[in-house]
Amino acid sequence: MSRTVRRKNQRHEYVWVLKDWDLFIKGGPSIRHDQHSPAGRKAIAIFHSDKEITMGSGAPRWYRKIFDRRRRTRNDRVMRQWLGNHDFDPVFEASHKHEANWSWW
Repeated sequence: MSRTVRRKNQRHEYVWVLKDWDLFIKGGPSIRHDQHSPAGRKAIAIFHSDKEITMGSGAPRWYRKIFDRRRRTRNDRVMRQWLGNHDFDPVFEASHKHEANWSWW
């Protein structure tokens, strides 16, 4: 089912979309664009596009490599501890395809 059919009759709250975030982050006043102005239409178009960067992409490669290496190191440490002491009950961290992405956001 296409996205247009799913979202056909949805109504959106554009309060935070129309806010001028560049000015607000720099310490300026909180200004909202008019939804029919060129800046407001551009903000709404970016909101509805698939160009959002918040959750639209995965974690960067450098972060996934560090995350996986730390997990492997912890698992190796548990394995070595078990090899040295067979009474020790090893508990390993299982890997999951999206685990680094979940911790990134």
